[in-house]
Amino acid sequence: MNLIVEALEREPLRNIVLLKHLEAFPEHTTVHRVERHGAAATMVLLEVAASAYDRRTYPTARYAALISSDGAALTRELIQSVPRQVGVVFKLTSDADRDAVAHDFPRLQRTTAVLSFTGGTGFARDDSVRIVTAPSEAVFAYFGSQKHGRDWLEPLLRSNRAFVCVTGPDEQPYAVCFAFENYRTVWEIGGLYTPPESRGRGYAARIVRTALAELAARGLLPRYQVHDDNIASIRLAESIGLTRFLEITHFLYTPGAA
Repeated sequence: MNLIVEALEREPLRNIVLLKHLEAFPEHTTVHRVERHGAAATMVLLEVAASAYDRRTYPTARYAALISSDGAALTRELIQSVPRQVGVVFKLTSDADRDAVAHDFPRLQRTTAVLSFTGGTGFARDDSVRIVTAPSEAVFAYFGSQKHGRDWLEPLLRSNRAFVCVTGPDEQPYAVCFAFENYRTVWEIGGLYTPPESRGRGYAARIVRTALAELAARGLLPRYQVHDDNIASIRLAESIGLTRFLEITHFLYTPGAA
């Protein structure tokens, strides 16, 4: 296992989803890897019941199969370890992997795609944005409206593994987001929320740029994640100069589905 993790850590952004699940759910994951002629493919098979997001989103699935592969042939070999008699959600990074999986798991249903962006060091903090680790009740309420539970975020804030960016008054902020440790030196920016009455005024861009500047100052790699149907958030990422580095598409397999 340690050797596989070391191999994945050579490209932490490419393999961030596998790495974070291995670290977060060690008792609920198994890892499979094949190597051929200098190429490799790795799969983390996660028990869906262990992940709040997957449990909520894919209640009919038993496993989530997270794959990072250098080629379709390796993927075909890798998925021989996936049970076929239960529901599985495959999280894939290429059309070639999709075709390889579909050969053995027919009638895959595409459900969503998640885009990941990153950026360099050319971001500056905005003077109107505060960086805090003890946000107000209103800020927690904004995060809660997006299903980011306080019971998950607050311990990270207390242990300095997260921070919150806020602009506007504490009792009714104009925009908020948080950044948290995704895996070691990779931190994710999430929870971005601007109430309807404050939208269209540039507040979201200010707090995201400030979060990026803070991460750069700490020597951390940023990850900004968004679902592919969230056009406003994608435009925001592109407008402030972030670069897309990963797209993971989810496909649900249901045994016996017509």
